[in-house]
Amino acid sequence: MLNSFIFIALPYAALALVLLVTPYRFLSNRLTWSAYSTQFLERKVLYWGINPWHYGILPILLAHVVGFAFPGVFKPFLGNPETLLGVESVLFGLGAFAVFGVFLLLLRRVNSGMLKRVTFSSDWLILYLLLFQAGTGIYIGYFMRWGSQWYLHTAVPYLWSIVSFQPQIEYVADLPLVFKLHAACAFLIVAVLPFTKLVHMLYLPLDFLKDPPLLYRWRSK
Repeated sequence: MLNSFIFIALPYAALALVLLVTPYRFLSNRLTWSAYSTQFLERKVLYWGINPWHYGILPILLAHVVGFAFPGVFKPFLGNPETLLGVESVLFGLGAFAVFGVFLLLLRRVNSGMLKRVTFSSDWLILYLLLFQAGTGIYIGYFMRWGSQWYLHTAVPYLWSIVSFQPQIEYVADLPLVFKLHAACAFLIVAVLPFTKLVHMLYLPLDFLKDPPLLYRWRSK
């Protein structure tokens, strides 16, 4: 029952929300399609949080996507023990970098009264989900070694079965609970993405390249 909920109901619900809500939000209220930078309210902790988060999570996300798209290429590549150890070490370091960054971003919101006033429930939700996702990823990387290899033999064929609308949860049904929580959190992030500021990751603001530079003036009292 739990496996069916996590590995069938959640991914299809998330997919439906992304495909239906995202274009509606973009077409009906494009002005909300932004991360709403809070740099003017606080910039020091933002710098030390946002950079580790992006430099850590983006390569990991790319590794997941490329492994999903081209599993046949990476299976022999990761079959070499030295290569596997190197990849695992790099990914673990990037994961720790990402956890550090998102934890700072969460603390930044908690400790700043000014930021709290412009932080909505959706902001708190996505931050906690991202922290949990990155944290469980670190746990899996440390306690369930060689994840980049077994990911290709379990999660990848399962994900392809979801994409082809022929779910085969037997690939992942017997994996430890922490993996199931990691997967469930990933699907939840996708599901709530159209309702949060994280939706800006789906938009390439190419029109801004044509806009003139903005001039900001500080007015002293």
